[in-house]
Amino acid sequence: MAIDIDQPTTDPKTLKKQEQTKLWQELTKQKAINKQKKAEERKRVREEYIKQSAEIKKALNTCRDDIKNKLSFFKQQVKENKLERKEAKLQFNQYRKDRIQLFRLDEQKILNLTSDELKSNSRYRMKRWFFGVGKEFSRVSWVSGRQVWKDFVIIIIIVAVLALLFLGIDAILTAAGVIG
Repeated sequence: MAIDIDQPTTDPKTLKKQEQTKLWQELTKQKAINKQKKAEERKRVREEYIKQSAEIKKALNTCRDDIKNKLSFFKQQVKENKLERKEAKLQFNQYRKDRIQLFRLDEQKILNLTSDELKSNSRYRMKRWFFGVGKEFSRVSWVSGRQVWKDFVIIIIIVAVLALLFLGIDAILTAAGVIG
């Protein structure tokens, strides 16, 4: 006896199973589509972040170069006795504050944030904090392993000498009857 596969079944259990299979397939397709959309969104955000980072770095480098140039200009003015040292320092500090303020405005334009949003944006603040920590770590001078071992040996010797000194003082005071 041959079974016709194309013939629709009217069995409720089979129909329910077929519906569940179709729903499961649809759900799987939807999950795949959502996953792809999320991946595209992450890629877009990453590209935007990289673009913003590049623009901010460019603005920061420009700001830094301007400040360095202005500092050398003020130093030259002091050398040529056109300005006194205090006056040059005040003018340079004012210039630096103004230039940093302009950099902050450029940064706000790049990130499309108002100053209040910039201050309250926790992602931005965390990013700036980690940036600062990274800068500080790059400035740290680490001791070599060889120097650590030398210092360790020196400390052990000093501790041993001090222990013997205190042991000797204790023995002398005990023998003299001062300490019981």
